[in-house]
Amino acid sequence: MKMRVDTMTGLGFACISKSLKENGRFRTMSVKTYNSLKPDERIRRLRSISVDNLYNTCRIILWCIENSISLYRLSSGLIPLAGCVPEWKWWEDRDIRNMCEKIKKIVDEGKIRISMHPDQFCVLNSDKAEVVKGSIAILEHHNRLSNMVGNRILVIHAGSGTGGKSKAIERFIKNFNMLDEDIKKKIAIENDDKVFNAEDILHLCEHLGVPMVLDIHHHNCNHEKDNLPQLMDRIKSTWKGKRPKVHLCNGKTCPTDRHHADYIDFGDYRQAAELVKDEFDIMMECKEKDLAVLKILTYCI
Repeated sequence: MKMRVDTMTGLGFACISKSLKENGRFRTMSVKTYNSLKPDERIRRLRSISVDNLYNTCRIILWCIENSISLYRLSSGLIPLAGCVPEWKWWEDRDIRNMCEKIKKIVDEGKIRISMHPDQFCVLNSDKAEVVKGSIAILEHHNRLSNMVGNRILVIHAGSGTGGKSKAIERFIKNFNMLDEDIKKKIAIENDDKVFNAEDILHLCEHLGVPMVLDIHHHNCNHEKDNLPQLMDRIKSTWKGKRPKVHLCNGKTCPTDRHHADYIDFGDYRQAAELVKDEFDIMMECKEKDLAVLKILTYCI
């Protein structure tokens, strides 16, 4: 029997659109492939892939707007090898700049919320100086691209637990304070499924004055207290009047399975919707991407 839920909560998904098939996917290039190309082909190939990726991003965002999907997370790999090839000054390329301007215009006119989530190599609290340096470079790249496409949110994890939580948090705070102010303004921190639970990250976000992104599945996998309802007002306050969001998915085989399921169980979605009370948007992190969101939207008309 089909259930109906009326909601003002915005829904979204990350990166790939299954509905758009090839126009909903992205290409990349490895360092090995780059080095195997003739010198005069290398930048040309990187440029071609980047323009195609940005074009597909435009297609996906337009599709989201047409289908009442109000959140979208851009792929972190839109510009391949951005931090690995010194001569690859992608931000100076005319066609790349034009595509970024097009994305920014669509986002502004369509009133869709976009975000980015740097990949697992961004470990700001690492105890290794070279990893911290690389993480800052990753954030600088994402910040440059964010400014070009109109993105204002960079979601990251607190990182490694090396040396214990207290020392790890101290390193995060120290290295966070090294960041450019423009990057700091975009940072939002998410609880993870192994080390830093929701309360850990809430305390950190309150200390730094940055938004917290609650990941409900991560909380199910990693918590000391099952007390989310008591935390929601404080989490909302970290957004300082901006519309907050949470991440949601099911575990593949059980609630504490860290692998993401293809779809979200409607009962779990309804429970999350009751938790956020129309005061948060929900980014769904299911393996079937937009298809999972469309399935939920059939209940939420």
